[in-house]
Amino acid sequence: MMFMSIRSVTDVEGVPGFSEGEGLYSGIEDVLWSRRDAMKLFRALFELVPDALVLADSSYRILVVNTNAVTLFGMSEEALTGSDCRLLVSEAVTEEFADALQGLETDSVWSGTLDACVVEGPSVPVEIAARKVSIASDVLFQIVFHDISSHVTLEQDLQRKDAVVEGMNLALRHVIRSVHEERREMKDELVQQVKDQVLPALERIADEDSSDMRQNYKAVIEDQLGEMSDGSPAPLDNLLIRLTPREMEICRLIALGRKTREICELLQISFETMQTHRKNIRRKLGLTGQGISLYVFLQQGQQSSAR
Repeated sequence: MMFMSIRSVTDVEGVPGFSEGEGLYSGIEDVLWSRRDAMKLFRALFELVPDALVLADSSYRILVVNTNAVTLFGMSEEALTGSDCRLLVSEAVTEEFADALQGLETDSVWSGTLDACVVEGPSVPVEIAARKVSIASDVLFQIVFHDISSHVTLEQDLQRKDAVVEGMNLALRHVIRSVHEERREMKDELVQQVKDQVLPALERIADEDSSDMRQNYKAVIEDQLGEMSDGSPAPLDNLLIRLTPREMEICRLIALGRKTREICELLQISFETMQTHRKNIRRKLGLTGQGISLYVFLQQGQQSSAR
């Protein structure tokens, strides 16, 4: 055996049963077992890394990968081994990744967020940490790929929820603003109705000597206030406010079905004066040129107010 011509690398002199050849063989075997143990330990530590881990040489060729790398990239260990580690990212960022590796100094670290290229499905967002190390005369790249797709998805979900909440807030602010505007408009409208409908009637009451006419105006005002509280003032009452006391009295008699001659006798006015009053009443009620009698108009107005 060739071991017989080689001096032992261990000192076995004085130990019975050991020759020089046998001592050399035992020493080499110990070295081999130590190397195997070291490789096992290296592999175990390699697999303990919770992310995808790639070890590449100075020409960027992959030497070894862990199981997480196989899972992330969707390729077998055999397919990954020997391939270019710069191609593990999507084509759009390959040049950026290559420049980062090339610019690394020994024992320095580069980190960044890029998209990893996987066999099936869309690219995966990853955080990359690359370290350049020198072992003996060899230069190696230790590259860690941390999958952040779940974080990106969560962030996108949060952004979508934020957008929905913001949209709801905008809608709520719009509703509140609309309510305030509507209240302001209602207030302005109510004030205007009081000015246009109630105050003129109050002024007529103050100037009216007849108790019956004051009662008529009072009834009109009560109707107006009741309609205002419902938000829909009666159109006829609005128009009657414009009439003089005499014109209102004539309208009341017409609504009761009195004929022109009867009204003239009751009010002791001439036929011509009665016709003038009719003409003025129709003008103030907006009936000029309309094909509707004053009696029918007043009856319809009373029916609408009753409803």
